[in-house]
Amino acid sequence: MNAELTKLRTLVLKDLDPVYYHMDKQKVDDWLRELPLIQSHILSALQAEVLGDTDNSLVERHLKQMHYDCAFLLNALYKYGNMPDVPEALYFLTEGCLQSTLSHIEERYGDCFLRKGADYNHPAEDYRIRVLLSAEGLAYFFKLLFKAGALDSGPVSRMIVSLSKNFATSGIGNAYLSSNSLMTKYKQVVQSTAKSVRALLVKMLRVLDEEFTIV
Repeated sequence: MNAELTKLRTLVLKDLDPVYYHMDKQKVDDWLRELPLIQSHILSALQAEVLGDTDNSLVERHLKQMHYDCAFLLNALYKYGNMPDVPEALYFLTEGCLQSTLSHIEERYGDCFLRKGADYNHPAEDYRIRVLLSAEGLAYFFKLLFKAGALDSGPVSRMIVSLSKNFATSGIGNAYLSSNSLMTKYKQVVQSTAKSVRALLVKMLRVLDEEFTIV
């Protein structure tokens, strides 16, 4: 597990750092093949420790460390900002690997360390905007803004990454939205999502009409 974590640190803190980025296509393809294996090995190792004979205090320490390290690397990835030279597939796969590992630890083993009230995912103050929309609703709301010309034209993928870093939807707690999942929701809108967003837009228009008389 330490070897896999070292590889993730190398990828995020060195290979993906915009200041030092110089990966060729072969290196990118190698990472695309290896990332799913890294995640699989990490999750298997955690499960083996939890279900095995390892002392409970050591298991708890390892879970805390893995949770903290993945959150740290995820935050580092987000702080890089615009990364035009990095292939989107590698960025999203890296983010997805870190985010899904965090979610797995919280959902499967949360009682091992969250019971003490420690917040290892977000040690600093959380300034994200919390909305009552679902992730699907948030993605579609901004899709409408984008298509209606309310946002500067630019890569949709960068807008999605920004949403994942700066918004938190209902029920997500302290976890971060996955930009990969948001992109899927952005592209594949279902009718129930459209109805909920439409209801919000109608409510917004009513508020506007109450505040201003527009002829």
